[in-house]
Amino acid sequence: MNNITDVTREEIFRIIKYGIVVTNEIERLDSYERIYYDEEYEKINMPYYGKMEYIKFFNRIYNLNEIESTDSRFENAGGDIYQHTMSNDDWEWDWFIDYSPFELENGSDEKLLKFISEIFHPAVRDEKQKWKEYLKRFNELLKYDGYEIFVESKVSGRDVYSYRKISCGNSHVLESVQIINESFSSEYIKNQVDIMLSSINDNPADAIGKAKELLESCCKTILDGEDIIIENNWNVQRLAKETAKVLKLTPNDVDDHKKARDTIKQILGSLSAISSGIAELRNSYGSGHGKKSKFKGLTSRHANLAVGASVTAVRFFWDTYKEQQK
Repeated sequence: MNNITDVTREEIFRIIKYGIVVTNEIERLDSYERIYYDEEYEKINMPYYGKMEYIKFFNRIYNLNEIESTDSRFENAGGDIYQHTMSNDDWEWDWFIDYSPFELENGSDEKLLKFISEIFHPAVRDEKQKWKEYLKRFNELLKYDGYEIFVESKVSGRDVYSYRKISCGNSHVLESVQIINESFSSEYIKNQVDIMLSSINDNPADAIGKAKELLESCCKTILDGEDIIIENNWNVQRLAKETAKVLKLTPNDVDDHKKARDTIKQILGSLSAISSGIAELRNSYGSGHGKKSKFKGLTSRHANLAVGASVTAVRFFWDTYKEQQK
């Protein structure tokens, strides 16, 4: 059964054909030399085959010598494609979309996902191109159909991507997870997030443990940035409490600033309960502690609860911290 809809496929192909528009935040000075931020729009066009030629790129996905040609003059798809893209160059640039042997337009989800993943392989992608913007946009589309392109391994220190299914319960946190990965620029945190998401269904205990570690890492990063000395005996609850102390909760120009501040403080009080709950789940049901032989662990819905709570808290803490820095 295919989960990727025709709407998603069409939008993916549209991006590949016509590119995307991204918004960049630009720092400017007004007439009084005060800093303000403006938005600038940029059009990005990136060849899907990267640094390669058509034949070399598609040979990474298909064995072109074993695929039957659509042109009777040639024995296989390799000769067919070479003739029409290199020798005569009489095919349109988007010929691969409806090229029947590839089955990208109407084939299985796996065929399309494998093609997309290969676009971002280190051997293919051009590091000078803004390929991460394409990756982000593709994942925004795929998450509604239950998939994501994720880092599966590394080669020569660079990320190698593949695809995986995600549960509907995970889709609402993917945007925050993407922002967390980009914001921290930490290989350790990025790996923890990947493990956390991939473990929700297969190993809920691991996901719960990583959810606690993610919140701890976020709090420690912020406290370090504010030159706060972290005591060795501080648990995750204390870390969350100390982090909340150093953060400004609302911008000063919000109407009824005091009321807004008090309301958010009330919400932040729940963060202590969230961090405490995640820690308790991890200690009782998560990874990191030995269990009795008759132990029965929690399910993916409990892992989703821990992951969702952790990601929400981390996203709020980090967004507030960055706003405070500005």
